[in-house]
Amino acid sequence: MDTRTVMRSLKLAGLSNLIGLLLLATTGGADTGGWLITPEEAAMAPAADVTRGILEIGREDLSVGPVIDVVEPSNGSRLPMPVHVLIHFAPFSEPVDLASLKVVLIKFILVDITDRIRPYVTPEGIQVKEAKIPPGKHRVRITLADQAGTISIKEVSFEVL
Repeated sequence: MDTRTVMRSLKLAGLSNLIGLLLLATTGGADTGGWLITPEEAAMAPAADVTRGILEIGREDLSVGPVIDVVEPSNGSRLPMPVHVLIHFAPFSEPVDLASLKVVLIKFILVDITDRIRPYVTPEGIQVKEAKIPPGKHRVRITLADQAGTISIKEVSFEVL
């Protein structure tokens, strides 16, 4: 793929995301109607996959802080809605700092869904028995630190049918 094609794709994706952001802004953005990921967010352009010939830094899971064990949805899974979300946290060397939790939907821009997840968070992890997540492919990044500030990052990709 040449540079012009990549730039054209990025411009189109940027326009799509700008329209999505404007729609979110004009509809209030904050009221998600119970969705963990809204249909508008799911429809946003995916993150550019520019891995050909470029060393990937930051794409691997980072696990020097607390253990983040994504039980459901498992990476690469295909499942119906509603989705059961089950993620376990465990301290590695220091207690987990729940205030450091950040959960983002990875799109062309990152969509922070932490506040939507917080009601389901306990010191042991996250459990949502019937999460409203629209059909489509989703990639989510979970970041968590311990009380010493040591960070762990886990990404999971799944598809809702």
